Amino acid sequence: MSTVAAFLWAAAAGLAVSVLDYAAMAALPRRRRRFDLTDPAYLLKFFGHPLAGGLLAAAYAASRPDATPLIAVILGAAAPGIWRTIVRSGAAIARLLLGRLSLHRGQTRV
Repeated sequence: MSTVAAFLWAAAAGLAVSVLDYAAMAALPRRRRRFDLTDPAYLLKFFGHPLAGGLLAAAYAASRPDATPLIAVILGAAAPGIWRTIVRSGAAIARLLLGRLSLHRGQTRV
């Protein structure tokens, strides 16, 4: 599968999740809604989810010739959780490395 096809499959899945999320939110009374489509933060989430999923699936398809539309759809739907995990893991690794660096700087040689 091409990277463009993977991007489109994943973006479609991400958009479907965003639309389902909006439909669930639309069922709530206005006072109980946290966001709506006039809020820039919600718009970023609404359109960012498909883009993040598309980028993830395109990267996967570029690195794996056996990528399928089903894998692209799964990556597109799960993209926010995957990116969140990547960022948290990277932050934990950075804290660990910075902690080791500060230990080395604080030690004196005898």
